[in-house]
Amino acid sequence: MRVAIMGAGIGGLTLAQGLLKAGVDVTVYERDPSPQHRNQGYRIHISPVGEEALAATLPSAVRRRVIATATQPGDLVAGFDHQLDSQFEQVFPIAGPDAVTSVDRYAFRRALMTGLDDVLRFGKQFTSYAEGQDGVEISFADGSSAAVDVLVGADGVGSVVRSQLLPDFDVVDIGVRCVYGKVPVTPEVRALAPEAFLRGFCYASGPTGLGVAFAPTLFREPPAEYGDYLMAVLVGTNSLLDASDDELFGMAAPELWSLFTRSVTDWHPTIRALIARGEPDAAFPITLRTCITVPTWTSARVTLLGDAVHPMTPAAGAGANTALWDAARLTQALISGEDLAIYQQEMVANGQKAVTESLQNAERMFNVTIAA
Repeated sequence: MRVAIMGAGIGGLTLAQGLLKAGVDVTVYERDPSPQHRNQGYRIHISPVGEEALAATLPSAVRRRVIATATQPGDLVAGFDHQLDSQFEQVFPIAGPDAVTSVDRYAFRRALMTGLDDVLRFGKQFTSYAEGQDGVEISFADGSSAAVDVLVGADGVGSVVRSQLLPDFDVVDIGVRCVYGKVPVTPEVRALAPEAFLRGFCYASGPTGLGVAFAPTLFREPPAEYGDYLMAVLVGTNSLLDASDDELFGMAAPELWSLFTRSVTDWHPTIRALIARGEPDAAFPITLRTCITVPTWTSARVTLLGDAVHPMTPAAGAGANTALWDAARLTQALISGEDLAIYQQEMVANGQKAVTESLQNAERMFNVTIAA
């Protein structure tokens, strides 16, 4: 069996590792020119669901690499107002030494690439596929093509595979924008930051509706490109940010960080001081998108996983973990010869639960109404 995976994100790489471990002929095609192309880095929560999927799928050497490059486990989720008055706090049991409860996305992807040198193809922009009785012919922007038995779209919220498989699928812009950035954890920042900011995910809500999240990314073994940092995220609508999408997505990274700085001018001095110590060149914006209903389809040879089929907001901390669940379940289906329709049915049911929870949390957290 020959399997082609479009997209070297978390879900696609985990699937590739599981298939390679089982001896399946698998190739991962990625449009980015190199593994280093997206090295912005940001923190991702890994839940027990995600941990179980990784344990079930990864070869032992790759699993050890993921553990080694993960971040130190936290034990707290907390909320504050913009003057750092506590709103809520939830403490969790401290995880064991080999637990993976949060990761830096860049370091995590590099760990998941361990041993995949002969499998990964960078600089390959997928354009279309043709499904026949005996297989799938896939085509690329450079004029090349490949014949496979199964095509997996793991190419994210803007999936080109999904656009052909499900041309009427609707991805909703919820009207919220985020500016991500890093505050390097220097001795000065350690002394300055509230204890909670170094223990887990913290969200401060402003009086106008703007929000700022902080989360520690304290490595067991840092990547070569950077060290420990506080992830800092500015969250708001275009009107609250006082910037249109054309302006926001046209800004250079230092301009985005200046926007962040201006947005918290009347916030608690500690928050302002932390943002002032951020890395201006590390800032980048994103649009929060989601589906409302996870779609179904009929194909014996083309399938989807992760954000390609069930994009969701980060409000439930479930996007990456659901993609990992998909990858583990699809690995099982492909190596056992199971009908892909069974995987798709279970994936849709599991993904819909995560999407619905994310929608409900987003409406409360961001004070928006998400219409179907």
